[in-house]
Amino acid sequence: MKRLLLIALLFAASYNANSQDIEKEILFSVGEDKVTAEEYMAVYNKNRNLGEDIDPKTAREYLDLYLNFKLKVHEAKQLGMDSDKRFLQEYNSYRNQLAKPYLSDKDITQELLQEAYKRMNVDVRASHIMLAAAEDEDDMTKEKALAKIKTLKSRLDAGESFEKLAREYSADTYSAEKGGDLGFFTVFGMVYPFESAAYNLNIGEVSDPIKTRFGYHLVKKTAERPARGITEASHILVISNEKSSPEEQEAAKRKINEIFEQIQGGLGFEDAAMKYSEDKSTARKGGLLQPFPINKMYPEFEEAVMALDKVGDVTKPVKTPVGWHIIKLVSKPGIESFDKLKRELKVRVDKDSRSEQSRESIVKRLKLEYNFHENPKIKKDAFSQIDESLLKMAYNSKDSKGKDKVLFEFTDNSFTVGEFLLYVDNTQSKSRKSGNLRKEIRTAYNRFVDGKLITYEKTRLEDKYPEFRMLAREYYEGILLFDLTEKRVWKKSVIDTLGLETFYAENKSMFMWETRYDVQIIDEAYKKMAKKAKKMLKAGDSIQNVMNILNKDSELNIKIEEGLIEESDNDLLLEFKPEIGTSKPKKRNSRYFVLIVKDKKAPTEKSLAEARGLVISAYQNKLEKDWIADLKSKFDVSINEELLEKVIKILEEEK
Repeated sequence: MKRLLLIALLFAASYNANSQDIEKEILFSVGEDKVTAEEYMAVYNKNRNLGEDIDPKTAREYLDLYLNFKLKVHEAKQLGMDSDKRFLQEYNSYRNQLAKPYLSDKDITQELLQEAYKRMNVDVRASHIMLAAAEDEDDMTKEKALAKIKTLKSRLDAGESFEKLAREYSADTYSAEKGGDLGFFTVFGMVYPFESAAYNLNIGEVSDPIKTRFGYHLVKKTAERPARGITEASHILVISNEKSSPEEQEAAKRKINEIFEQIQGGLGFEDAAMKYSEDKSTARKGGLLQPFPINKMYPEFEEAVMALDKVGDVTKPVKTPVGWHIIKLVSKPGIESFDKLKRELKVRVDKDSRSEQSRESIVKRLKLEYNFHENPKIKKDAFSQIDESLLKMAYNSKDSKGKDKVLFEFTDNSFTVGEFLLYVDNTQSKSRKSGNLRKEIRTAYNRFVDGKLITYEKTRLEDKYPEFRMLAREYYEGILLFDLTEKRVWKKSVIDTLGLETFYAENKSMFMWETRYDVQIIDEAYKKMAKKAKKMLKAGDSIQNVMNILNKDSELNIKIEEGLIEESDNDLLLEFKPEIGTSKPKKRNSRYFVLIVKDKKAPTEKSLAEARGLVISAYQNKLEKDWIADLKSKFDVSINEELLEKVIKILEEEK
């Protein structure tokens, strides 16, 4: 966390540079490391707003800070820290995260986000007929399923009942019993092709065959309504299920009705839940359930809670397969704005199969941009060398032929048959086997091609996108800075006991106690209570006992604070300036305060133990200053003053 905070403070906004004329010129150098005007202006503009309210810096003042930063980074490089394996792993992990937005089609991603949000505002109800044909089925099985579902579609078009055909033919036995009905659902509730079909149909319309990873579907849209969104509710449960005897079921019904009568008679819902509910996981929380979307509760439960109009309303007893419920509506927040939900939607879209559209679009663009070309004949020969052993995860590329032949190429990159077949060999255990050799080979080839294009694109991000170049460099240098600062300052200040003690001895006057009071502060609602409190405290009663007795009628009657308190830590001490003894009651904001001062201590030096945190912080500042001075004497620094004046003028004009 400390590492990320440091990097975020240094580099917290988006790239911005105004002058195309001077941006490539060298503003200053540290040893052989060069810093352009473009880089400095970008970093200054990023941090300008961040520090405006805390510690505003002019462009010239900020140069000193950035120069110090570059001195430290330069030393880290001189020490070889940028080639350390642990550093490279961490940096590459950050870089991969930074690269993600550049490796997806922003237009398609935005369209998917907008589509998901639009659908989030509507619940749809649909029925379906499914014929199973999973991804791992062979082609013949899939062809038979497709032919059969086309026949069913023709029968529906001729007027046969959807519900009747669903009951007779659908492989989804759960919905088949209900004529194919799936109830209401919303975005992300079904696999993407199925979801899209349901949302795009008109009510009463039946789709053409839809392919998902489960098989083929005919989808019929039966209803839609404004989205119910996420609901919060509490409930009281009395268990009564299929295992309960008739006598137990009747007793449960009587019990829930008695509880309902008590609630109507004035018993608080939360008290009733804690006292009577047989859902032990929620009873102790007054019956409060986790917020739930549609289809997470039994339909009877969901319909009952959705029928409530106002927050705080309570249902009559409701029966579900698990028992009897009394339900209280806690909140119906509705759907938040797109801007508030955008990040959450992005995460869900990225995890969903719909995100493949964005990747496919990027690969298509890269093929055109980098002049992708493949050799069909060599590709066919390569495919022919992969046999059925692949489906058993036993394929071996060792004896493959024509390994050096170029399979495909783009820009200055070429990839051979041998490289592809080795890839198939190495990844076969991670591949999902469909039982179809041709499909597995095509899938592996596409993954291989896509991976090479994406990997190449990653290497070119710095050249293609100035903002990425800036951000990647800043993370690179920020991690180096953290590692070296941790070694030179933070860890040293903790483990260098002798250095810390010497620094404390030489700077004791920096670490002083202010005037302190050994005091009891009585905060009371009524002026007369102070006398009772003082009398009880003087008699030896504990503060807690005094508060327990005097707060018997109300927890707000009296509060007593005790301790050795610095004057500046309590504004009452600053205001009262009390002496040893008991002050007169003083009213403030409708409360009365009395101070009982046992002792008053003059300002004095803190011991090292008392001031250790402050001493370490001050010692770190000293180590930092000494380090900077050492770096400035060690490395050559050169500043282009003429260019600096131009840069300052540009930055001031932008302000």
